This record gives sequence, structure tokens and C-alpha cells, in this order.
Amino acid sequence: MRNHKKQIIITSAIILTAAIILSLFFVIKKNNTDIKLEIRTSELDEQSYWNPDIHGIAKAENGYYYLTRDNMVIVLKYFDKQINTAVPVCAKAECTHTSKDCNARFDMEEYLNAAVYYYRDNIYMVKVSNGMARLVCIKSDGSERKEVADIFANDLVSSISMVFHGDYVYAYDHLGHTGSGKSGKEIIKKINIYNGNSETVFEYEGTDCAINGAKSFGDKLFFKVFGYSIDKQTLKAKMDFKLYCYDYNTGESSRVSDMNIADYYVDSEMGVLYYFVIGKGLYSQKLNGENNKLLYAADENMVSAVLSYDGKYIYMGNGGIGSTADITKSVERMVLVLDTEGNIVNTITLGDEINNLYFGDENYLFVTIENELAYIDKSKITEQQTWSIPE
Repeated sequence: MRNHKKQIIITSAIILTAAIILSLFFVIKKNNTDIKLEIRTSELDEQSYWNPDIHGIAKAENGYYYLTRDNMVIVLKYFDKQINTAVPVCAKAECTHTSKDCNARFDMEEYLNAAVYYYRDNIYMVKVSNGMARLVCIKSDGSERKEVADIFANDLVSSISMVFHGDYVYAYDHLGHTGSGKSGKEIIKKINIYNGNSETVFEYEGTDCAINGAKSFGDKLFFKVFGYSIDKQTLKAKMDFKLYCYDYNTGESSRVSDMNIADYYVDSEMGVLYYFVIGKGLYSQKLNGENNKLLYAADENMVSAVLSYDGKYIYMGNGGIGSTADITKSVERMVLVLDTEGNIVNTITLGDEINNLYFGDENYLFVTIENELAYIDKSKITEQQTWSIPE
């Protein structure tokens, strides 16, 4: 529990991510130079609508796999959206789902409690054994668990994030050495999900740094390298943001931008990028770099933001951050729902009982309330203020 809270606090304090594009191209200014990125549309849905570094939920064909807790046990559940029911992922006959033999139960002393993924008909979680995190492949009914490969050293802190693409998973530690005052090497590891072979495809060495906010679009993996440290006397934070991309086809990585973009989302159908600049606000821009405009100016309640988009509305969460420099300043946590012109259509406050904001797809907005999944049906998103719990 302590490690889980540490992860949420640190991750919220350093909301990071970057500008991404797909299908067309996006022009980014770097040192007065135009960098044009051409990206082909992927055939896979790589679920970019979730918060990439708080991944306690994953979409499947007709529902969602998610993690909850029962004392010191992680419980893997499945929310069937067709019948609005959540059940433990265990196909054992007559199982009560309360004993350690249940396929849906995972010991918190062995598994990370904020990492679940669904990809190519299998569930993936992270197990920690003797100080080493390992990728585990689980059948969709929970009937079989298979260890695939070592990821990195880990002490049961839910800081390992992953992106699936093709036959591989790309893994990194989104906390890294931030706040430690120490220098360290941060890497992205490429792991074959079928034979476990792995290699390092990106390295960065620095003080108080980590890799964060990776997302896959088309033939590119985008991610941020950042530095984050706190002056213990003044409690002022120092941040440094760098956006990189990795080309799946060539294996080459390149630095893209130093802009202070807290988060982004792309409407590929309309060819529009939405992005939030820290301290300035939410912008929209055509993917060819034209028609850049401010949609929502940053204010005391929305200094920085994480974003999602469902094809109709933009979802903007403030994470309770009142300042990106002063960690003692906080505001009421909320999610603003905006149309694509920046008009607010709903304000949803997030009380203390809400643990995580996951965002969601075109159907639901998800959070956890006291470690249980809760949602708002997006057919009512312009008026709904209360959350529903699966039966």
C-alpha cells in the first residue's frame, strides 16, 4: 500500500508526456527548426486513451480487465459491459474466489498492483521474484500463467510501464531516479512476447531522471525523458522535459522537442492535435502545423493537465496540482469535459475517495473508488456527476 501511494503521488506531481501524431504529420519547432514526422496508421488498437503510467485497466473485445485489492491480495476482474457485471477472472468450477488457489487472486508480495494489459487474446501482468520483475502472460480466463522474461530489478514499486507493438513489449521504469539526487541509467527494453528474447533499444544517463509517458502510434514509439528534483529546503521542484521518438522499423531514436507539453491527444480522423502546455493551457493544431489556437487558458485550477479524447469530447484532469514548482500547493481534483472548441460541457470533481483516474474509450470514463472500478457512461457525460459501480 505504501509503495502504491508513493507511485500515485510522484506520478501526479510530474505529469509528463508529449506531442504525438499519426497517419499524417506534425511540425514541431525545435531550436527554430521544423521537424516533420511522418507516421503510418497502425492496424492495432494500442489503447492510447489510458493514462500510460497508471495502467490498472485494459480493454478487451467485449469488456475490460482491471485490478482491485482484497487486503494484501490483488484480484483480477473482468467488467462485462454488455450485462454491467464484474466477475473475478477464474474459470474454476465452484470456486468461491476467496482462497489462494483462485486463478483471479495474486499476492501483493509477488505482483505489481498497477499493471495489467490485454494484447492478442492474453492478459499480461508483472511479477517480482528475488528483486527481479518478470513479465507474466495469463490466459484470458485466468487458467494459466506463464513467465515470459525478466524486465528489470524492482522492489515491488508499481513503476514499470509497458507498450505493446507487433511481437514485442517495450518496458521502462517511469519513476527511475527522480527525486533521488543520484545519477542513473534509464532504458527502454524490447522483449519478444513469444520467446522472451530482449534487448535495450534506448539508453539515457542523468541525475534525477526517468522515462515517462510512452505511447505507440503507427510505426513510432514516443516517450519523454525528464529530470525531476526537489529542493528540500524550499520545496521547489525543478523539471526538465525532453520528447523522443523511437522508430520501430529502423530501430533509431531521436530527440524531437523540448516543449513543456504536459499531455496531448490526437484526433486522427479530423487531423487535429490537442495538447496542454504547462502554465499556458490547452491548444489545438492541425497535424500539418497550421491553425494553432488556444482553446482553454491555464488558470489556478488547471496549471497542468492530463488529456484524453473519445472522438467527441476532450477530457482534461488536473491531478490536484496547484503548481508544477511548489509541491505544497494543491487544488481540488477535477476533470473538465470540453468540446473541440474548448467550451466546458461538464465539470466532474474527484473526491478524496477516488484513487486513480484512468480515462477511457468512447463508452466509459473510468476511475477507482476505494480500489473498486467505477465509471460514468459517456452517453450521459454532459450531465452526469456521479459514478456507477459494476454489479
